[in-house]
Amino acid sequence: MHYHAVAWIDHQKATVWQFSPTEDERTVVHAHEQHQRVHNRRSIHGGHRHPADPRFFQETAAALAGVQEILLLGPGLAKQEFANFLNEKHPDLGRKVVAVENADHPTDGEVLGLARARFKSLDRMLAGGEPPPGGGPPASGA
Repeated sequence: MHYHAVAWIDHQKATVWQFSPTEDERTVVHAHEQHQRVHNRRSIHGGHRHPADPRFFQETAAALAGVQEILLLGPGLAKQEFANFLNEKHPDLGRKVVAVENADHPTDGEVLGLARARFKSLDRMLAGGEPPPGGGPPASGA
């Protein structure tokens, strides 16, 4: 298990990396309900939206087990819907989400680079020995 994790998620796929400064482990989860979002340009409210696939979110949450800090990335609303799912169904993981940020369709290397830089800056802010959000050992530049 690694201390940090980043998940890039949309409504069809989630890619989760648990990582340290020198290693990473990647898990890909695919949605089970391959639905298309229906939007009618004439609709005032933006069209009809299908609810998120709960089994997909559950499997993505399982890929985050054991980490202490989570960064959620992705286009559209799926990342926030997943954060809400974690807060409701897995509050222990929900508390470990340090940020939810937009990221269109970066490469795997770009996602990991962004996450490592983001956590490195968070670790520097906590270098005074305070435990990171969600508990765990004091930050050590990991």
